[in-house]
Amino acid sequence: MQQVQFYSFQRISDVLSDERNYRTMLTEFFRVYNEGQEPNQYLYSEFPKYYRWMSNEKVWQKRRSQQKVIGRIYVVSPNEGERFYLRIILNHVRGPKSFDDLLTVNHFHYPTFKQAAEKRGFLEEDDSIRQCLIEARAIRMPSALRTLFATILLYCQPTGVRRLWEENYPYMIEDYPSSSSTNNVLILNRLLHEINSILLQHKRSLKEFDLPQIAEDYQDLRSISSLIEDELNLPIPLDDLNAVNKLNPALLASFRNVGLIMVATATSGIAAIQLPGGRTAHSKLKIPIKLDSSSRCNFSKQSEVCQLLHRAAAIIWDEAPMADRKAIETVDRTLREMFGVDLPFGGKIMILGGDFRQVVPVVVGGTRSQAVKASIMESHLWSSIKVLHLVDNIRAQNDQSFSDFLLRIGNGEEPTVEDNMIRIPDSMAISFEGEHSIHHLIESTFPDLGSHIYDPEYMMDRALITPLNDDVNKLNENGASSFHQ
Repeated sequence: MQQVQFYSFQRISDVLSDERNYRTMLTEFFRVYNEGQEPNQYLYSEFPKYYRWMSNEKVWQKRRSQQKVIGRIYVVSPNEGERFYLRIILNHVRGPKSFDDLLTVNHFHYPTFKQAAEKRGFLEEDDSIRQCLIEARAIRMPSALRTLFATILLYCQPTGVRRLWEENYPYMIEDYPSSSSTNNVLILNRLLHEINSILLQHKRSLKEFDLPQIAEDYQDLRSISSLIEDELNLPIPLDDLNAVNKLNPALLASFRNVGLIMVATATSGIAAIQLPGGRTAHSKLKIPIKLDSSSRCNFSKQSEVCQLLHRAAAIIWDEAPMADRKAIETVDRTLREMFGVDLPFGGKIMILGGDFRQVVPVVVGGTRSQAVKASIMESHLWSSIKVLHLVDNIRAQNDQSFSDFLLRIGNGEEPTVEDNMIRIPDSMAISFEGEHSIHHLIESTFPDLGSHIYDPEYMMDRALITPLNDDVNKLNENGASSFHQ
């Protein structure tokens, strides 16, 4: 059986009568040898080095000159059965003329590719499975390798399970976070737990195989997802919570200090990195890029993300006014379904932070009214949100006039000059009088920059922000010159 693609306007009879639809790379590979066109006996994977595939005519054409070409047969999972064993045979048998050639061993025709592969000696001592895992280690991510290993346990009946485990264990844990203090036993049990979860979905378990078993204390105390584990291991600033001069980091520290899980997200990446363990809301909550009134987050009830959200005491979403209301509504819709609770965000506490005076949601090519429509204030959720106002600007507590100036701008009370433009007081601005003004701006923001190149706190306390990349490049070039002085 093979797949045939055709356009909706084509008649089925025309599709079936087109002989090209009966040709594939493999059948035409057979034809080259069946008609005696090629005296050399090549493997199927070697063939593209000497022939090129003409996709329109669906024929192999001999190359006029030898090219540096590497042929590769598509990767096939062991649970695909006969396709998997066909691939093994093609990697070993040279110059076959037909499928019958591949199924025939010592003049005896076998009914399946698996039997033929066994009689050819390709399946002895799990060699085919071992080769499959070796290939997967080179081209697949660790998560895919774990799934493949579980699939092999389910469908391939390997004889040397323990040996396969020992050979591939280091590759299956490469994406697990670790440090010098990480417990190797914990990593081992986390891997076993994940593979067992896959087996349980197929009504099998780890106990049926010659593999290490999950420690009882891990089952009792640590049978939680890796995301929860990572969340619980986040460092907590215990020295002085009152010294934390941002609301959300202080909230996170307060909750985590008593062992509660807080999921920290933000609309922008810049805001997210200010939160301990923070990620963008799209990344953490798996929010789709394209949103509509029926969108759902990309995680299931069985996923680690869902486990984390279920265990969390609350979710913090910083800079929420910048987010399209559809993104927030998507999270609300998903959590209601996941938790089975018809309350906002499935009954989970959601702390939305931000200032509506700042940046409105970005609507590509949209008008001002469309940007306003995208605000969470236009959402059906807004009536369920309790608004708490922060009245003290901690960042500007030593400069009340500047704080008042910002509030007047945000409230639309600062007088405009023209076209809704305001005038920044001379005391807060550096007039542009030539290239030397750029250097003056950098020096006033980053005084003695050359002496603080390796001081992260100094760098994180200061920033020059501009809307145009050209200006960013100019400022960076000018500032970088201080490094060489």
